Amino acid sequence: MQKSKALAILRLSARANTLLVCGAATLLLVACNELDWLQAERQRAAEAERQRQLDALVSRCRRQLPAVKQHVQSLNGSNAALNQLNQQSYVPLPQPPAPDPALLKRYTRDDQELELERHDKALARWRERDGAERRLWELQQERRRQQLTAQQLQARNALDKLGVATTPEAQTAWTSCDRAQLQALAKR
Repeated sequence: MQKSKALAILRLSARANTLLVCGAATLLLVACNELDWLQAERQRAAEAERQRQLDALVSRCRRQLPAVKQHVQSLNGSNAALNQLNQQSYVPLPQPPAPDPALLKRYTRDDQELELERHDKALARWRERDGAERRLWELQQERRRQQLTAQQLQARNALDKLGVATTPEAQTAWTSCDRAQLQALAKR
């Protein structure tokens, strides 16, 4: 009888173990599904937050559009003017013409020396006037360069206060309020 009791206990144990294993497997599957659902829910919430932030960015862009366009135009204008200024070079005053050798041959030796001396004096006056003109031109160029650089800095600072980078991509995105371009900038 004890043998049959032992067999019965073993059978019950085997069934209990099977039930236990099945129960554990079921709990494991439910937990995994729960984790998948939680992860998917988190991803949906994160995507909804990204869309909300993008909507806010587009809204801010539209509110700031007139100011952004003004500052971008100012920055681009001063950049172009500065580039043009840097391309300019000084054009010297016309140099006094040298005496005509054929004409000098008809002069006496004293008259030739006098004519050459007059030319040397005219050349010295020209050098003086041309040097003064060059210095004035360089001073004006430097003043204009400083003025344009200050305009650039002012426009950059204004754009920075508005939260707009001065890169061409950012300027394009912020002057068009294009959702896709703003989203690309926001990912950076």
